[in-house]
Amino acid sequence: MSDKVKVISQYNGRCGIDNPDLRISRRWPARGSQVTIDKEALEELMYDPAFKNMIEEGYLYIEDLEVKKELGIESEDATAPKIINLTDKELDRYWKIMPLSQFKVEIKQLTKVQLDSLADYAIKHGNDGSIQKANYLTEITGRNILKGIELQKTITAEG
Repeated sequence: MSDKVKVISQYNGRCGIDNPDLRISRRWPARGSQVTIDKEALEELMYDPAFKNMIEEGYLYIEDLEVKKELGIESEDATAPKIINLTDKELDRYWKIMPLSQFKVEIKQLTKVQLDSLADYAIKHGNDGSIQKANYLTEITGRNILKGIELQKTITAEG
């Protein structure tokens, strides 16, 4: 395992950490941006409730499976929800390619942050998904996906 660990933002906006005790300050400007953190510092940061929450809720993603297991982030339990790296390619697969029955099962494994990212993607790429997926995603997130798609079309047409 390397001494540096790549941490990727999964949040549709800016996020960051500031821990004066550990003299660590890091910023992720957008979803998909990557920052490397020393493994020792990462282990210490896991005692910071705010940082730990950012990892557990899916705001930040650690690719290295061994590091995740060492930090107690990755469960050996096959039925436990797993935080995945929700790239644009994955979002595209969920929204455009995945059958509705599989979609309903798999999105139950996503965190709230990941569901918000999927909802944003669905609104932006609405014509490529299905009404059934939009309605189901509305049920799960509480966001009206079809209305969002309609508003996005209006904004695009005016712009």
